[in-house]
Amino acid sequence: MELIEKWKTHDAVETYGIRHWSKGYFGINKAGHVTVHPNKNQDQAIDLKELVDQLQARGIQLPILLRFTDILRHRVGEIHDAFRNAIKEFEYQGDYCCVYPIKVNQQRHVVEEILDFGRPFNFGLEAGSKPELLAVLALTNGLSTPIICNGFKDDEFIKMTILARKIGKDIIPVVEKFTELETIVRYAQELSVRPVIGVRVKLASRGAGRWKSSAGYRSKFGLTVTEMLEALDYLKQRDLADCLQLVHFHLGSQITNIRNVKNALNEAARVYAELSRIGGNVRYLDVGGGLGIDYDGSQTDFESSVNYTLQEYANDVVFRIKSVCDEAGVRHPTIISESGRAVVAYHSLLVFDVLGVSNFDRYQAPPEIPADAPQPISDLFGIYRDLSKKNFLESYHDALQSVDEAMNLFNLGYLTLELRALTEQLFWALCGKLPKIVRELEYVPEELQGLESLLSDTYFCNFSIFQSMPDSWAINQLFPIMPIHRLNEAPLRRAVLGDITCDSDG
Repeated sequence: MELIEKWKTHDAVETYGIRHWSKGYFGINKAGHVTVHPNKNQDQAIDLKELVDQLQARGIQLPILLRFTDILRHRVGEIHDAFRNAIKEFEYQGDYCCVYPIKVNQQRHVVEEILDFGRPFNFGLEAGSKPELLAVLALTNGLSTPIICNGFKDDEFIKMTILARKIGKDIIPVVEKFTELETIVRYAQELSVRPVIGVRVKLASRGAGRWKSSAGYRSKFGLTVTEMLEALDYLKQRDLADCLQLVHFHLGSQITNIRNVKNALNEAARVYAELSRIGGNVRYLDVGGGLGIDYDGSQTDFESSVNYTLQEYANDVVFRIKSVCDEAGVRHPTIISESGRAVVAYHSLLVFDVLGVSNFDRYQAPPEIPADAPQPISDLFGIYRDLSKKNFLESYHDALQSVDEAMNLFNLGYLTLELRALTEQLFWALCGKLPKIVRELEYVPEELQGLESLLSDTYFCNFSIFQSMPDSWAINQLFPIMPIHRLNEAPLRRAVLGDITCDSDG
């Protein structure tokens, strides 16, 4: 009762951690509704509950995937501004360009909006397959948009990049294995094109987090330093050394620890500087992806968080590259980053309703049990009746033993279905009394630490994990989840959310 009376929306902010993981894009108003702040201006808010009510009034039913294009616009500008601030602070002499990997979100309107919002900043696109390249070429028709081509490339893919260069596209195929370089040179000679070529280098440094295997000597893409030197010699022999203009590395998506970024930047900048020293015409250093999102708001190196800010990331990228280049006496390259998750993660959310609930409240102990009840049930009833703060742990252990004995009797045919049901009633009724005792303890015994989770309700939610949140199912990606209204009321029930598919993984 005291919790209900003292609960304020500020308590909801802390309970759901919205201030930490939303980075200013979401909040809670006095009515207890979630608000959206597309420009991070707390005085300009969209009431999410009112928006959903309006959509439902127009016949649009839940679940609904909402996209806020103004958040996209703000993120594009925020990433650009972070690097611009770093360039100004450290007096960096090169430029900066961000490219968006369309595999992160291939929705046409999303990519078009990113291009539109990023045009003043020379935002580019990254394609990692032939279908993606076809989409990128169509979307950039008539635009001088930078295009980076990564991933495995067969002859057709490479020929498309050379033809795109021939018609004036600002496109750079990045060599992932040596045979790709040979194919690039062959088509360039056949089509009379001087291409701009990039090379992905396998660094000794590795990333951190779920995708750390994307880097290191055992990464599936990229050239070793030995192969890269062979590639430069190969181009020199064909009078194409000036075409090698980009060095690229990739530590993996969602890099959780900034120290891994710093180590890789030092190594990659050294590679760039050495290539410049031995006659390469390198102008670009592509630091790849990995700029992460703090999904849980903890600001740690947990795999669903990051221990750095956007500005810290930009500062480290610019400062590390500048320091190495100044020491080596080479020009500062144009920095390219492939930021996809960091651009789009905040701009969309899924709203769904709860269709039903299952809980343990219906299990109530009867006032009496049959006089001829088997001993385990008689013991369980006595344990339930005599439960107190003094004997709660012993009672819990005894109850588990009695349930096991009753189940053995049932399996051997000595216990009726009705008496088994009575066993369940008594056990869950006893468990229902324990949380009140446990909450008053300074130290909670290990056996009871998961008790409230065990007794939590199951909410059947109107969505599909597989369709709407496949990353959660496939790789245990963490996403923030919270109610969008009634946040000015104290939450009194623990719950597990389940979708309405019949598979247990949902």
